[in-house]
Amino acid sequence: MTDELRQGMKLGNYELLVPIGRGGMATVWVARIAEGPERGSRVAVKVMLAALAGDPEFLKMFVDEGRLGRRIRHPNVARVHDVLDHFGTPYIAMEWIEGESLHALLTETARRRLIAPEMAVSLVAKVAAGLELAHELKGEDGALLGVVHRDVSPHNILIGVDGAVKLVDFGVAKARGRLAEVTSAGQLKGKFGYMSPEQATDRPVDRRSDTFSLGIVLFELTTGKRLFRGRNDAETLRLVTSAQIPRPTSIASAYPKRLERIVLKALERDPVRRFQSAALFQHELESYLERIGASAQDAELADLLEQVFGDRIRQRRAQLDAAEVGLDSPRFAVASSRPAANPLDLLPESSRTPLNSSSEIEAPARGALGFAIAFGTAALVLAAGLSLVLRWFSFGTTETPGPALARVSLPEPAIEAARWRLAQKPHSSSAAGDSCANLSPQAPPGPSARPACQPAHTQAQDGAKVRGLR
Repeated sequence: MTDELRQGMKLGNYELLVPIGRGGMATVWVARIAEGPERGSRVAVKVMLAALAGDPEFLKMFVDEGRLGRRIRHPNVARVHDVLDHFGTPYIAMEWIEGESLHALLTETARRRLIAPEMAVSLVAKVAAGLELAHELKGEDGALLGVVHRDVSPHNILIGVDGAVKLVDFGVAKARGRLAEVTSAGQLKGKFGYMSPEQATDRPVDRRSDTFSLGIVLFELTTGKRLFRGRNDAETLRLVTSAQIPRPTSIASAYPKRLERIVLKALERDPVRRFQSAALFQHELESYLERIGASAQDAELADLLEQVFGDRIRQRRAQLDAAEVGLDSPRFAVASSRPAANPLDLLPESSRTPLNSSSEIEAPARGALGFAIAFGTAALVLAAGLSLVLRWFSFGTTETPGPALARVSLPEPAIEAARWRLAQKPHSSSAAGDSCANLSPQAPPGPSARPACQPAHTQAQDGAKVRGLR
């Protein structure tokens, strides 16, 4: 099950490489596609924790996340490829984004203030664009699904090495038609410090809740300060619902006034006074950039990521490359063929399927013995054939009804050679199958010639040959 996942294990068409994270609901691995046109391409695989796989509600939430993610196609939302189940282990295969989370970037740059205001504005505008598409998602009946992410935070915004910005994790999203009900009374979903007031008080939420959460992200990116962080969860929720929201200019006197107005509008506690859509929020941010003549490019964000996390990213990449080399080596192929490395052994007996008798898992162990048996069988067949030939040539044909068959006479040397081959028939075979050199196809020796019988290959020798080929 999930808790026993290991490098090289295959979930469907995905071969696990390196684990990169574990949350309260799933473990995330980097994997590669094993077969097909995109063979070798890397993906992220989110595997549900074994302890939760038997809980119907958690299972529904997990499936909902994958199903919803597959329907969202936008450059600023991480793409979901598959939502599958492997012998009772649910998993989601999604786009692998090599880079870091915005949360990690904020943590590392908090003191150095390396994120320029225009870069922060551009980043948030891209997230808003991805949110707008999700909010506008429609069902088969053409009606809006009413998608609300409900967990917009720096933890769920990823930045790729190419500077691409991606929103991830619709695990607690609200949407019409979900299998699971995730708005139970008294059960809050999301990170408390990034909730809207209506979400924090367990009231109904709509798309405007996400714009408030994204406003918090913008505030923190441009001021370098956390907006709502109490000593505990209860205090944090109280701050979200009732604390006075400081003006950014009170934190940094040089903070742009126009940008301050945008931030404060996104952070209106009354949803009616807030940006009514992520698209309007995005438009205001892009207009601001045009007004100040700034154009933050992906390359600039990529350079910042390299400056802060270059060594870490290269180390992770080297780890992934090494994992692939290890999995491609013959040594791993032998190890993975042993019963202990068989993925089916990780599953309950009721979920296992019997292995085919010709399975590659057993092939290396049977190689030497199979070779010996085949060789010994060929020797016996050849000896039996020679016996029939000798009897035919020595005693003629058997009389049967119908025309008589003519007797064939052979020269004496040929008869002598056949008799000699019959005399050399193996008397026994070892566990590995004994064989003699005279059984190989060659010209029959003369009456006085007697080639020496070669020692049989032992199973250990055959095994050594197999290992040598690897």
